[in-house]
Amino acid sequence: MGRETFSVESYRTARRDYGVTHDSGVTRKAEQRARDTGHLSEIVDPAVNPMRFSKIRLNPHQKKWIATLGCPMDIEVSCDTTGSMGGEVDTEMAVLPDLYEAVAKVLPGYDPQLCLGIFGDVCDDFVMCRPQFEMEAPKIVNYLKEMAPQRAGGDSPEDPQYAMFARAYLTDAYTNRIGLKGYHFIVTDATCHDRLNREDIERIFGKEVFDNELKNMSKAPTMKKMIEKLKRKVHQFILVVNSRNAADFWRDLCGENSVIEIDSTRQLPAVISAIIGLTEGTMDVTGLKQHLGSGASSSMVTQLSSIDIGAQAKLRHALPHPVPKAGDIFANKGDTWPIQPGEASGDDEPMESPDRIEYL
Repeated sequence: MGRETFSVESYRTARRDYGVTHDSGVTRKAEQRARDTGHLSEIVDPAVNPMRFSKIRLNPHQKKWIATLGCPMDIEVSCDTTGSMGGEVDTEMAVLPDLYEAVAKVLPGYDPQLCLGIFGDVCDDFVMCRPQFEMEAPKIVNYLKEMAPQRAGGDSPEDPQYAMFARAYLTDAYTNRIGLKGYHFIVTDATCHDRLNREDIERIFGKEVFDNELKNMSKAPTMKKMIEKLKRKVHQFILVVNSRNAADFWRDLCGENSVIEIDSTRQLPAVISAIIGLTEGTMDVTGLKQHLGSGASSSMVTQLSSIDIGAQAKLRHALPHPVPKAGDIFANKGDTWPIQPGEASGDDEPMESPDRIEYL
């Protein structure tokens, strides 16, 4: 369990095991169940244990702990499922193998962990679905099929700002603990309601969220404050599908270089991996056109070339220690950093492994 990663074979097996036999109607059963019960599945309900975690995977090793796959990289994609984008969970399921493979290639030595969620409008019965960060195909396939897109939206502006709020205030990510940033993507063809309010936060994330997870927050933050906090934790991007007006809105709200216009959500694997590769410094702009493929417009290439290239590399260079890698030894399960060269290693006597590998 501590070493399992996504593979095309495990993805196909998971689809078969979960009865996902077609590329359309992936969430039909979950949607009907949500209508009948008035509740989302617990694995995608943002009100059930609202915190989401992205943590390093460790196995027991000689009374210590060994990193099995290196540093996790949290990648959250929250996709609009209102109106014409109502079937985007089907697209996410279809492009999932390409997405994981593409981001893994530009993140050598890391453990990519995906949180693929959806959002709608506050007038919907369910405003958003948000799973945990996962890295194994069965878990990702399972949570995607449990989504309940509302496919409506009420009016033109939607409410992805609550997905942004969730990453800013309701996420515990290892990247942030060591001084790096994860990645957060909103995928939409619309603007958003430029506001947050406490009532909607309680409705989406649970009535006890201010008493438990948000103890230091008495009221909803302003959009400006929320976005500032989000940008301190992630490299934030808005991927706008075929809407110049929406793109202009998001540039005003989040910054010129945070917005990329795309033609189709089928382009998500190529575009998301290009953004991550450029930000990490594992890709060069000279290879962008080839990476994106023949369908990429010159405008998309220009927009991608204008993001903060190498931003993550700068953060990496400023860390007090090298980024943890597979094989690094941690003295205790909850430690932020592995044992560094020259530090006392303590007792190296073998320890008995538990029956089940645990996930930090």
